[in-house]
Amino acid sequence: MNKLKNEVSTYLLQHKDNPVHWEAWNSEALDRSIVEDKPIIISIGYAACHWCHVMEHESFEDQEVANLMNSHFVNIKIDREERPDLDMIYMEAIQKMGIRGGWPLNVFLMPNKKPFYGGTYFPKNNWISILKSIDEAFKYNRAELEKSADGFSKSLNDSNVTFNKINLTSNEKHLEKVFHIIKLSLDPVFGGIKQAPKFPLPCLIDFLINLPNSEYLKIGVRELYQVHLQKMAQGGIYDQIEGGFSRYSVDSEWFCPHFEKMLYDNVQLIKTYSLAYSKTNFDLYKEVISDTIHFLNERLRGENGLYYSSIDADSEGEEGKYYTWDFKELNTLIPCKQNQEFYNHFSIIVNGNWENKKNILYKISPISNKSFSVQLKILKKSKSNRVIPNTDTKQILSWNAILVSSLIQAYTSLNNLAYIELAKSIIKQIENHFIVNESYLHQVKYSTNPIMAFLDDMALLTKAYIDLYELSGDVDYIIKANKCLKEMLENYKSKKSQSVFLNYYSNQSEELIAEKYELNDSVMPSSNSILCECLFKIGFINQVPDYTIKAKEMLENMMESALNNPLYFSNWLKIYCDYVEYPKALIKYNSNFISYEQIKQSEFPIDKTMLNFTPTLHNDSFNFYLCIGETCYSPTNTMDELRIQMMSVI
Repeated sequence: MNKLKNEVSTYLLQHKDNPVHWEAWNSEALDRSIVEDKPIIISIGYAACHWCHVMEHESFEDQEVANLMNSHFVNIKIDREERPDLDMIYMEAIQKMGIRGGWPLNVFLMPNKKPFYGGTYFPKNNWISILKSIDEAFKYNRAELEKSADGFSKSLNDSNVTFNKINLTSNEKHLEKVFHIIKLSLDPVFGGIKQAPKFPLPCLIDFLINLPNSEYLKIGVRELYQVHLQKMAQGGIYDQIEGGFSRYSVDSEWFCPHFEKMLYDNVQLIKTYSLAYSKTNFDLYKEVISDTIHFLNERLRGENGLYYSSIDADSEGEEGKYYTWDFKELNTLIPCKQNQEFYNHFSIIVNGNWENKKNILYKISPISNKSFSVQLKILKKSKSNRVIPNTDTKQILSWNAILVSSLIQAYTSLNNLAYIELAKSIIKQIENHFIVNESYLHQVKYSTNPIMAFLDDMALLTKAYIDLYELSGDVDYIIKANKCLKEMLENYKSKKSQSVFLNYYSNQSEELIAEKYELNDSVMPSSNSILCECLFKIGFINQVPDYTIKAKEMLENMMESALNNPLYFSNWLKIYCDYVEYPKALIKYNSNFISYEQIKQSEFPIDKTMLNFTPTLHNDSFNFYLCIGETCYSPTNTMDELRIQMMSVI
């Protein structure tokens, strides 16, 4: 029988009425596979996944398919956002099989949990054929499957991976090697990588924004990130009516989105647009920041003050129905003859600019939506009468922690006190709901046993605490950050090797078939790169050389990969830039002598974007302490003395 009805995951509950005898990933289901000697099917997806819905409707709701699956397999449904550790392992498994990854992810395992075959979306007839073939192979060619599964399982274990260290103390300008690769890879007309579908790249853009101004002038980096951010804000990927970004654009022009909206994309883009606004004062960026935060508060904020995971792409069984418009409806709400400029600006045409004669609002120029606020309010009111796509009410630690850091950056860039107050309220609710009996949890609700926090949860929470400390000077935040850091260093280290990197899941969690070190910065910064940042920061704030040494060792091990593939190791490159090649001036200041607001308003002989301020701890007796790279200067007590020290290094 189907056993999903008692789960809390929105995605698993979407499958509770399937005739397939689905179970959650648990010891009971895994043990039954051994007792009954059946292979396992794990099917991984998430609530907002369009193609997951398609395969469910075509196959998992079909009795013929269900009969095959129920007779010959143990069938396990997994929410990738609830169990990213499992998704990480089995996604890599099919990629090692030479199959492109994606969701839904369907993988066949031996009873010992080792994978031997898999794929993503399968049409019904293909799926039936595969089920029959796997059943036959398991019965009559078992030795071959076991050999294959053993090989894949061994290849998945990151404790076997070796790295070539690069000396960070050499005089070589390593970043010059990556600029050319990045520039050739990015679309100079629409931004983003030269391909479709096209995804936002917050990590990469943050790295580019973070570079010193001299490098912008040399290779036109500023133009690259400007076109990227402007075209995204103009595009259909951005909700011109309600705010917030969709997951990605199916084309190369940011025109047609895959309409699902994810918390992790939007919270990162708040930070990215805030960083860009601090460099440019471009009004469109300020509007995007404000409207995206408003969208999160209006649509994704739960009653407990924490934020939900995502909003579905589909409503009423149709992708994008909630977000798109036919001309007749628009003309009724906003008469075309009296509003021709509005229709022209948002690319609205009689026969629709998208499929099925629907229109996606797509701006022809990067101007603020204030010019069309009346029309957009009319459309928002009309949308309130539509069937709203489903919300995945899962609340995840890492994504809420990123929001704290992003709101702090938004406050720093826009000087809106409401943002810092919201950040403080979120961290309080994180402490109320994610930290239970001294244990850190991955999500607020769980079905049976709590899911322990993963490395990204811990690292991003640590960073949020550090960011709050640097802004407020409240020593409690840095104490909590240090506690999180110690938890990671003690409980996430490898059991199988002496790797400088930490395992993605805690030693206190269930043991899986492989250890995984999350290293790639792709959709989000990797957990180990955020850990590296935290080690550098706390090493400086608390004067712990061991932390700084460990951070440098992590960076040395990653630099070869980052230099060869900068698009997917961009947070590592940002760390390298900040601490080694173009180190920011790190300044401790006495918050009893000068406030953060006064510092923001002060003039410095160094570009402000290359400055990083942090309050002194209570036992420090000076007013200012300047460090650049590995060089620290004598403590000073006046701003004039600090400026003189800065002038000596320009």
